[in-house]
Amino acid sequence: MRPNHQEFTDGVKLAAIAAVSAVLTATVVIGVGRTLMPQGSAIAAEQSPTLTRVALR
Repeated sequence: MRPNHQEFTDGVKLAAIAAVSAVLTATVVIGVGRTLMPQGSAIAAEQSPTLTRVALR
């Protein structure tokens, strides 16, 4: 059997690898999304509804 400290360090290494993988995956997905749909924010700004002032009595 391996000592507890060795198992702990292996767990920390795996957690670090998982965190780095998650960040890289999110970065790639967001980058691809912005590349494929660059006009998304411009369209959203154009389609925003106009506000109408009303008076409450």
